[in-house]
Amino acid sequence: MKLPVEAPHTGKISDLAGNLESDPAQGLSAREAARRLQTLGPNRLEAGKKVSPLEILWHNLNNIIVYLLILASVVSFANGEPVEGFAVIVAILIAVLSGFVSEYQAQKSVESLQSMVKTHAKVRRDGKILEIASEELVPGDVLFLEEGDPVGADARLISARNFAVMEAALTGESEAVDKDPDSSPEENTALGDRKNMVYLGTAVTRGNADALVTGTAMDTEIGRISGLLKETENTPSPLEEQLDRLGKTLILFAGAVALLVSLVGILSGREIYEMVKIGIILAIAAVPEALPAVSTITLAIGMKTMAGHNALVKSLPAVETLGSTTVICTDKTGTLTENQMTTRQVALPGGARYQVEGNGYVPEGDFLKEDAVADPTGDAALMDFITAGVLSSNASLSSTGEDWQVVGDPTEGALVVLGRKAGLSREELESAGWNRLGEIPFDSRDKFMATAYETPDGEGWLFVKGAPDVLDALASGEESLEEENSPLAGEGLRVLAVGRTSYRGDGSESSLREALKEGIEVLGLAGILDPPREDVRQAIEEAYAAGIRVIMITGDHPRTASIIAERIGMANTDRVITGQEMDRMDDETLAGEIRQVSVFARVSPENKLQIIRALNIDKEVTAMTGDGVNDAPALQGADIGVAMGIRGTEVAREASDMILTDDRFSTIVRAVREGRVIFDNIEKFVYFLFSCNVVEILAVFLSIVLGYPMPVLALQILWLNLVVDVMPAMSLAWEPGEPGVMRRPPRDPSQGIVTRSFLLRVLAAGAVIGLGSLGVFIWALESGLPENVARTMSFTTMSLGQLFHIFNARENEHFGLDASLLKNPYLLGALGISVVLQLVAVYLPFLNRVMDTTPLDGGLCAIVLAGSIVPTLLIQMVRAVRRRSAAR
Repeated sequence: MKLPVEAPHTGKISDLAGNLESDPAQGLSAREAARRLQTLGPNRLEAGKKVSPLEILWHNLNNIIVYLLILASVVSFANGEPVEGFAVIVAILIAVLSGFVSEYQAQKSVESLQSMVKTHAKVRRDGKILEIASEELVPGDVLFLEEGDPVGADARLISARNFAVMEAALTGESEAVDKDPDSSPEENTALGDRKNMVYLGTAVTRGNADALVTGTAMDTEIGRISGLLKETENTPSPLEEQLDRLGKTLILFAGAVALLVSLVGILSGREIYEMVKIGIILAIAAVPEALPAVSTITLAIGMKTMAGHNALVKSLPAVETLGSTTVICTDKTGTLTENQMTTRQVALPGGARYQVEGNGYVPEGDFLKEDAVADPTGDAALMDFITAGVLSSNASLSSTGEDWQVVGDPTEGALVVLGRKAGLSREELESAGWNRLGEIPFDSRDKFMATAYETPDGEGWLFVKGAPDVLDALASGEESLEEENSPLAGEGLRVLAVGRTSYRGDGSESSLREALKEGIEVLGLAGILDPPREDVRQAIEEAYAAGIRVIMITGDHPRTASIIAERIGMANTDRVITGQEMDRMDDETLAGEIRQVSVFARVSPENKLQIIRALNIDKEVTAMTGDGVNDAPALQGADIGVAMGIRGTEVAREASDMILTDDRFSTIVRAVREGRVIFDNIEKFVYFLFSCNVVEILAVFLSIVLGYPMPVLALQILWLNLVVDVMPAMSLAWEPGEPGVMRRPPRDPSQGIVTRSFLLRVLAAGAVIGLGSLGVFIWALESGLPENVARTMSFTTMSLGQLFHIFNARENEHFGLDASLLKNPYLLGALGISVVLQLVAVYLPFLNRVMDTTPLDGGLCAIVLAGSIVPTLLIQMVRAVRRRSAAR
C-alpha cells in the first residue's frame, strides 16, 4: 500500500482499490484496519495554533492596573522605602500570576471540550456494515454514506444513488454538488469539479453511496488547508465587551477618586508624597483586579459543567444567551421521546389488526390477534407487509452482548426489528437471492423511500414506505388509509405506510419514479411507539416555572403530536397547527397564532425557520433543536441552535451553538439553568468586589475630611485587594446556584450588569462596611490607643468585614451562611486561607514591620469582630424589610 494516494480521482476504481489493498465489496478486515490505525494514527486533524503561556502572561501584564502598581513601586523606591517597593512588586506578581493561572486553566477547560465532540461513520469491514468513530477510519475502508451523514475522510465513490454532497466548507460553493462515480476527471481538475470524490468536512444532503477511503487526517484536502492556517482570531463575547467597557469606566472613576482624595488630603495639610501614594493606591482599589479574567473563567467553568451534563456549548456567547432563553422549540422524536422506535400495531387492509409485543430493539415478542398469540407466517398478507417493510429499509440490527442497536434510521429500525420477530431479515433475503436493483432514497420533501428488487424467481418488485397521506396519493384505485390511520394516530402512535408494485426496469431512479406513477398496492400500516422520556415531564414543568415556553415541532400526524404533548404536560395542546396551514400564513399571522399554540405537526424544515422568524417578531430569545441537513437554516436563525449529538448530522452540528450528547430535552433545560447560574455568579463577583472597593475609598475619604489619620496604609490596601479579597471573589464562580434560579422570569439580554439598582446596592453595602471599620478606628483613637494599634484594628475590621460580606453576595435575598455553602468547597477553602493570611499580617513579626501592624489582644479582637459582623447584620435587616414590603 502506497500512501499518500496521488490523484485518487483519476484512473479506475479497481486499480485504486488494488493499490490500497482493499476489497470494495467486503471492505478491510478488522485486523488489517487495526494494523493501519496503529501505523498511520487516528483520523484527526492537527489542532490549530493555541495561545501560548507567554501570550497569556503578557495579556495579564499588559493592563492599566499593573502599570499603576509599577508606578506605586517606583514612588516607594524613589522615596527610600525599599520594603514597601518590594511589597508592591510582590503584589504585582500575585495579580499577574493569579490571572495567568486562571486564564490558562480556563483555556485548557475549553480545549478539553473540543475532544468530546465525536462523529461516527458507517464502514464495511469483513463484509458487514459497522458504525465506528470517525477517528478510526483508515485508507482502504469502504464508507457507506446516507443523507445527513458527515463525510469522515477523503474517499473515491464506488457506487452512488441520487447522491449529492454539500461542499461549502471546502470549496465555498453554496449549492449541493451532484456526484457521479462514473465520471473521469483529469488530474488537474478543480476540487469542486471532481464528481467521483467526497471529502472530509463535507456532508451528504441527498441519497446514499459507497466510497473507498483514500486519505485521512492531514492527508485529506481539508487537512492540507488546515496545515496552512497560522492562527485563529478570537472575538470577545457580549459579556466580555460589557465588562471591558465597565473596566474602562472604572479607570476614569478611579482617576477621579485618586485626584479628589489627594487634593482634599493636601489641602488639609497632609504630606504631598503620602497623599499622592494613597491616591495611586485608591485608584488601584477602585478597579477590581480580577475583572479582566472573570468572564472567561466563569464561562469556561460553566461550559465544563454543561459538558458534564451532556451539553457541549461551542462558544462563550452561547452560554450567556442560554440564561436569557424565553422559548424552547424542540423536536419530538428522540428529544421528548426515547427514540427507541418499536412497532406496536400492524393494520392490514380489510380490518385485520395485530398487536406486537416487546420493547425497544430487542428482536423478541409475540404477535397477538384478538388477544391471542398468532403465528405471523400463517398470514400471507402480514408476511407480505413485513417483507416489504424490511426490504425498503437500509437500517441494520446488531448486538453486543445483551445490548441491541440499530445502525441507521430509528423508524426503519422498528420495521427491521419487526421483521426479525417474524423470522425475516434483509441480509438473509439478499443472501437467498433477492437482488436490489436500485432505490429512491428518503427525502424530506418526498416523505417516502422506495427500493426495487428482483426475486430468486425472476420477478421484479418495487417496495415503498412513507407517510400514510403520501402513499395514499401513490395508491392505485380509490382506496384510502384514513380509516385505518386515524385509530392508530389516535392512540399516539407514529404511523408508517408500506406498499408495493410490480417492476420491470433498469433500476435507475427515473424508472423507479415512473413505476410509482402507475400506482401502488398499500399493504398496511405500522403503528410505531416512541414513548416519552421519563424525565421530560419534570423538565417541562421546570421550564414553565422559569417563564420559558415550550413548543413541540414534529413531522408526525397532528393527533399523535397532540396526545404526546398532553402526556408530557405541555400547555396549549387543544389546537395543533400543521405545516400546510403555516405555508398559507405570513410571519405576522403566524406570530399571532404562536402566542396561543404550542404544538406544530407535519412540519417541514422550512416551517421551522418560519417559526423562528415569527418568534423574532415578539423579540423572543429562542432555542431551536434540529438534527437534519435542512434544519441548518433554523439552527442558525435561532438565538441558540441545538443539534442532536447522537442522531444529528454534521451539517446540523456545524450550524448549532450547542450539541446534546444524549439528545434529551431535559439537558436543554439544565443548560438554561446553568446559563442563569453563570450570569448570577458573575453578578455576585462584581457586586462583592465593587462593594469591597467602596469600603476602602469611603473610609480613607471620610477620615481625611474629618481630620483623622489614615485608617489604612497604601500597602494594607494592596493587601486587602490582592491577598484577602481575590480568592473568595474568584471562588464565587463555582457557586451552585440559588434554589429559585428557575422560578423567575428570563433575564432581559439587553440589560447590563451594573444597573442603577445594582449600583445603589453596591454603594449601600460598601458604605455600611466602610463606616463599620472607620467607626472602630475612631473609637480606638478616642480611647487613647496608639495610632498603629487603631490602624491595625481598622485594617483587620475591613478585612473580616469584607469576608463576612461574601455571605451577602452569595445569595441575592437571603444570608448565604447556610448548608448550600458545603456545595462550594472552593469558597470554604478561600475563606479559610484569607482569614489565615490576615492573621499572619497581624501577628507575624516580619509582616508587622513591613505592613506597620501590631498584634491585637482578645479584647481588641472582640471590638474588631463586632465592627466586622454588625455591618453584615444591618445589610440583612434591610433585605428583610425589603422582602416584607414586597410581600405586602
